[in-house]
Amino acid sequence: MSNPGSHRPHWRRAAVLATLLALSTSSAARAQLALPGAVAPAEEGSVAVGVETQAKPAQKKRPRASSEGASGPAIAPKPPSEDSVAGKQLWLDGSRSLIELQRPAGELQVAKLTLSGDSITRSGESCRVDVAGTPLKLSPRENQGGLRRYQVDFPACPFTLEVLDGAVLVVNEGGACELKAADCRADPNGLWGVPGAELTDPKRAAEMLNQRARVEKTVRADFQALYDKNKTDKIVRKLLVREQAGFSSRREEICRSYAQESDFGYCALRVTEARALTLGTQLATGVKLPANLAADDQPAPRKPGRSKR
Repeated sequence: MSNPGSHRPHWRRAAVLATLLALSTSSAARAQLALPGAVAPAEEGSVAVGVETQAKPAQKKRPRASSEGASGPAIAPKPPSEDSVAGKQLWLDGSRSLIELQRPAGELQVAKLTLSGDSITRSGESCRVDVAGTPLKLSPRENQGGLRRYQVDFPACPFTLEVLDGAVLVVNEGGACELKAADCRADPNGLWGVPGAELTDPKRAAEMLNQRARVEKTVRADFQALYDKNKTDKIVRKLLVREQAGFSSRREEICRSYAQESDFGYCALRVTEARALTLGTQLATGVKLPANLAADDQPAPRKPGRSKR
């Protein structure tokens, strides 16, 4: 049998070693805390501030914006400035009629206007009219689409123009104008922008294509948001669907004759940007119905008939 006392030295040595280990660990900890500027290790989920720790607040998910303005009221997009067209020569379809806009003292006006068209009396012959009496005054007009609109003070061919980014979109409800004194019939309708001679860089064509894809995505998203916002209003809903359905064909009509359009799509890009701005404005300010639309959608009154006896 072994002697119990023979194990005491081993036990004592183990106890001594454990005590020395504890003392050394405690001393190291005290030495670390005593270092100037030392910061205690922060617990997981906290941020060190000075020599103290501050609990890191839980991050909240940012609410998604919706057509109802969940993150606040919708803000109307800013329309293109007149500065983008002032001092530039803009060409109808990039090659025909010419308009030059100036902004002296902050007031936009037509400094030069040249209209190209067809002879009234001589079939098949072209004509060109340099409009006299410039500068022509531009009067601001209300536009529910969000773009800045102006009426040109030119009695022989009154038309309105909307300011796009570096271009203007001309709308003349009467169509072509007959300038009888010059024996010329000219149609100002369409996009007036950069000349086709400037559309030569393939890199610029790729940039326009990518930019147009992004704008068209915005158009689709804004239309869906606007439709959802007005889905309980049958008249407004009908108007929105009609306008969206007709947009592509209207854009094609405006841009089909623009120079280098099949390669660059410059006109389509500008017209699509205008559509996106209109939808964004309607999301922010509401859809304003034309005066005659509500009356057209009302059921016709019944004709008075004989009462049955």
